[in-house]
Order: sequence, then C-alpha cells, then structure tokens
Amino acid sequence: MSALQDGEIGTPADSTHVGGPSEPGAGGPACVVPSAPRGDVAVVGEVAVGLDPEGVAVDAEGLAYTACSRSNAVSVVDLRTLEPAGTIAVGGEPIDIVYDRQTNRLFTADARSDQVSVVDVATRSVLRTVAVGSYPAGLAIDEDSRRLYCGNTMGSSVSVIDLDRLECVGSVTAELGAGAVAVAPGLGRAYCSNFMTSSVTVLDTAELEVVDRLVVGEGPCAVAVNPTSHELYVVSSLVSTVARFDITTGALLGELPVPNAPVGLAVGTAGDRLYVGNRGDGTLSVLGIDGQEWARVAVGAAPGGVFVHPDEPHIVLVANAGSGSLTVVEDRQAAAPGTVLDVRRHPLVGRKLPDFTLPDLRTRRARHRREWAEKKYILNFFASW
Repeated sequence: MSALQDGEIGTPADSTHVGGPSEPGAGGPACVVPSAPRGDVAVVGEVAVGLDPEGVAVDAEGLAYTACSRSNAVSVVDLRTLEPAGTIAVGGEPIDIVYDRQTNRLFTADARSDQVSVVDVATRSVLRTVAVGSYPAGLAIDEDSRRLYCGNTMGSSVSVIDLDRLECVGSVTAELGAGAVAVAPGLGRAYCSNFMTSSVTVLDTAELEVVDRLVVGEGPCAVAVNPTSHELYVVSSLVSTVARFDITTGALLGELPVPNAPVGLAVGTAGDRLYVGNRGDGTLSVLGIDGQEWARVAVGAAPGGVFVHPDEPHIVLVANAGSGSLTVVEDRQAAAPGTVLDVRRHPLVGRKLPDFTLPDLRTRRARHRREWAEKKYILNFFASW
C-alpha cells in the first residue's frame, strides 16, 4: 500500500514542505499570490529534483518521474517516502515525459536533441532514441493504436511513434509552436496546441491527417481531454483562460478564467474538475468544469507540469520549474464547495511602478525609468529558469 493512502501521510498537521514559496514580503518570489486553500486540499510534501522540471509521470510501482530540462535528466521520486530516488540521463533538454504501463517504459521529449528517449524503467537506462521533428516539447500516448504523439515546436509538426516497434511511423503538419498533445480515447482524435498561432490542430488518428483547426486564446501551452464529458480543455497562458470545446462538434462551450500565466493542466479522474498550474503566481487551482474555482494552494515557484496519480486520484503532482521541485498535493474534495472561493489579490497590484535602472543593450549606458515618464512602453521579462 502506498504511503499516500489514508492515515499514512498527508495530513496538514504533519506535512513536509521543503523549499516552497513564501508569502509576499517575506523574502520569497514577489509574484506569489496568497493562496486560499480549503481544509480538504493541502500540500503534503515537496521534494527537490533537478533543474527546470516540467513533465511528470508515475509508473506502476508508484514512483514519480520528472523531466528536468536543464539537467538533461529524469529525476525519480519515491512517493512513499517523499524522497529523491535517483536520476536517469537522457537527451538534451527533456521537457515532457509519459509512461507506458504495458511495456514499463518512459518516453521523454528531448527538445535540444530533436529526439524521444525510450527509458526502460526496470534498468533505468535508455533503450533507444527515436528521431522526431525540431524541438519536441509535448507527448501523449494513444492506447487504442499503441502510438505516441510528439508535438515539435520548431518543426510545426506532430511525429507519430509506434510504441512497440519504437520507430517513427509518420508525421503530420501542425503550426508554429506545436507542443502539448492530448488524445481522445476511443474517438480517433488527437489535439496539438500551437503556441505561436493561438490554435489547436485536430488530427484523425486513423488516417494521420488534419481534420480541423480550433482557434483559442493567445499562448496555448496545455491541452487535456475529459473522457467522461467528451470535452477538450486548452490552457492559454498569455490570457489566463481555459477554453472548453465539445469534442464531437468542435464547438466552443466557454472560457474559464484562471490565475496568472497558467501552464500546466490535468483532468481529475472523475471528470468533474481540472487542475491548473499557475506559473505566474506559484499556485495550483482546482477548477470545476463549470469554471468555479474550488480551491487554490501555493506550491513551488513557477509551476508547470501537472499530473494526477493514476492509482490514487486524490493525489496531484506539480513540477515547479522555478524552484526545481516536485510538489505533492492531496485533494479530498468530494464535490464543488458550497461557498465561493475567497482569493486575495496580490498586495502589489494597484501600487506605483517602483524605480529601476537597466543597461541599454546597444550602448551599455544605464537607462532609468524616468526617461519614459508619461509615455507608453513595454517591458519584456524573459524567463530563463
């Protein structure tokens, strides 16, 4: 039995939280917004992993794996003890990771190597690498066809890999910024988000051809399918929304507002809730599919990948790119809460922009904010974690 079962670990009173974000004003990341957790949603642990973790997967034995892009490795975490359990070297900049239970293998999208690494879980070694398109960043397994779909960001394509033969069997044209992929079980459809063109490419998995194009908000970077309701969800990070689509008709059902810069997305096992990793404010939101936010809990800095434990659906794993950690969250909510979540806005909102000085990239001369007083200007902050 896993240590995350009832009574073994995970009560708020005895939880372990290492290296998590601090409240504003306490010396931690200024972007962290005070969370508004419910009593039955709590962080039960946070484990240090490699640099810039993004994708998360869990194997049949209950071990968690995070693709750590700047470590060029996969970190292994024992969820029973909430401790690191090793690393596996893969290709350059692994971003996403998935687990195939039938073969007991992991697959990583190695962006800088333009390949997918195939990892044997038993030996923790790379069995083979499969060449794909330029800068692969998203993966999804189709159990029906025994295929792996890989979104290639710079290649504007989706590579298709045979899970058993471990070879690329096709490629489908998507659009610039192709990345996250999701598969609709039993419906013969796969979906690839295109970050740069604010769209989703719809693929026919039998014919391996494009059958539709969905328009979404700016910066789509995560997609997920709800097999219970036959809905598709698309996270648009630049406008902080989750779009809902009817899979059968392609109709837009609505847009759900979420906190700052959402990046990660997972559907609850029961199909009644979504888990959204909010990179901009260091939180995980529990969102009803009607848009009501059930809870919001602080995790690590710059959360990205979100994954629901397949055997313990009340356990949600969050990879925190900014703090190099994996957060374990326990969600014991049986249904939507009877009251609306009271979320406080960040204390810096509404205050005057502070003074700052930055070097001019061309002249190297220091430039002060006062030079642009009463003018409109854009500040471009590049995230390099």
